[in-house]
Amino acid sequence: MQRRAILAAPALITALGASEAEAQSAQPLRIAMSIGDVPRMWGGPEAGFEGVRFGSYFVYDSLALWDLSRADAPSGLMPGLATSWRVDEADRRRWIIELRQGVKFHDGSPFDADAAIWNFDSIFTTAAPQFEGTRSGLVRGRATGIAGWEKLDTHRIALTTREPDATLPFQLAFVWFASPSHWRAMGGDWQRFAMNPSGTGPYKVLSITPRQRAELEANRDYWDERRIPKAPRTVLLPVPDAPARVAGLRAGQIDVVESLSTDSIAPLRAARFQIVQNTYPHIWAWRLNVNEGSPFADIRVRQAANLAVDRDGIVALLSGAAQPARGKVTPDDPWFGNPSFRLRHDVAEARRLMMAAGYSATRRCAISTIMPISGGGQMVPQPMNEAVQAGLREAFFDVTFLPVDFATAINQMRAGARDPASRGAHAMNVAIPSMEPNTGWVIYDSQLANPRGINWGYYNSPAVDAQLRVVRNSFEPAAQNAAMGQLHNTLIEEAALLAVVHDLNPRALSPRCRGFVQARSWFQDYTQIAVG
Repeated sequence: MQRRAILAAPALITALGASEAEAQSAQPLRIAMSIGDVPRMWGGPEAGFEGVRFGSYFVYDSLALWDLSRADAPSGLMPGLATSWRVDEADRRRWIIELRQGVKFHDGSPFDADAAIWNFDSIFTTAAPQFEGTRSGLVRGRATGIAGWEKLDTHRIALTTREPDATLPFQLAFVWFASPSHWRAMGGDWQRFAMNPSGTGPYKVLSITPRQRAELEANRDYWDERRIPKAPRTVLLPVPDAPARVAGLRAGQIDVVESLSTDSIAPLRAARFQIVQNTYPHIWAWRLNVNEGSPFADIRVRQAANLAVDRDGIVALLSGAAQPARGKVTPDDPWFGNPSFRLRHDVAEARRLMMAAGYSATRRCAISTIMPISGGGQMVPQPMNEAVQAGLREAFFDVTFLPVDFATAINQMRAGARDPASRGAHAMNVAIPSMEPNTGWVIYDSQLANPRGINWGYYNSPAVDAQLRVVRNSFEPAAQNAAMGQLHNTLIEEAALLAVVHDLNPRALSPRCRGFVQARSWFQDYTQIAVG
């Protein structure tokens, strides 16, 4: 590992380039991402939630934003480009959205109802000139309830959902707004727009060099004065190799390291680098292919897999930077409920279930798993997957891995397990968010497989579908929490996923950084970091 870090550091320094050396006096904030490329800056990025973190929320705003100001409580929603939203009591499929006034895109054009409607058309209306299929697919999978939109006046719009859907406010956080005027100035070409974007967010893009860097500057005209970036310039660096990120930090070429490898925490802390970590809504897991012919179509096999994994051993492998999973969420979460199937390490029971399903030491269960080699939320994927593989071996499983880069895995996830791109895989190791119902929960909705959503494994459970309808009709917070708890019970009892550990999301910062608060969220507010 040390040799890899030494070899990687010169390549990283080369990627920083001469312009970075010239800009040292400007005290730029340099962030090493764990993904392999700069996410496309067109308001619907690849690379999962790390792509969203940097490719969307830096440059764009959504109608609802996440409150990332606290480290001591889970992040909730707050007004963004919408100052308020309310369901129409006469028709609970209709929502009235009040838009924030006085907001401008980076190119100086106004954000108003016309711009909002143009953006909804760009995502959901295939016949619209501004529609782009890939970009649309990267957004609408998390905004599946939206069925209609209309302008009411200059600063009000109405949204209609397919059915009564109390989760709409969460969906509003995943639709980002691009400048229609700038898109036209780019010749109506989304690829050109992605290289020279215009949103309303706290950062403006100066330049993008694919696979090397994106340079941004603070948006001094940002509508929320509290979130105008403290660093005048910020550089995003795609560095998928974990030792290379640490080497760059030690060499003074990086200020913030994403997805810190756990074996580097103690040495970095001893060298007086800042180490920050926090719980957040995350489960490191395998998504399971339950199509006919897959071993995981059998609930006994799914339950056996969950009993075969030594979660405490994996936490030890991670130097304590994780918690063993007892479900999709932690037991103190209001959505945990009280599942009757208890996740634990019980090889004897796993073997009993496998034998009941027709497997044994002489008739083993062969499965293949898509394994991203890096990416946000993936932690240290190869040693963790090898630990899962070793545990499953004791319960008559033989696991082979299909290693891919993270962006490829996301594309495979969206395509679905039946698509040739997934290569017949029986499982996919892509971490699952649990922060709100429309990400890590509706992925089990039988109606949301490709192309409508990201139910990769084609999970199809009448009980889950019925409970999701209860969630969508629970407009009061207490009722929604109770409905989510029952949904969690069902998912764990059916072993809808192979749940392994909850990440504590460690990051490392240079001693010259100050002001960062690590929120209990997949997303973070880097605007508060001052450098120097």
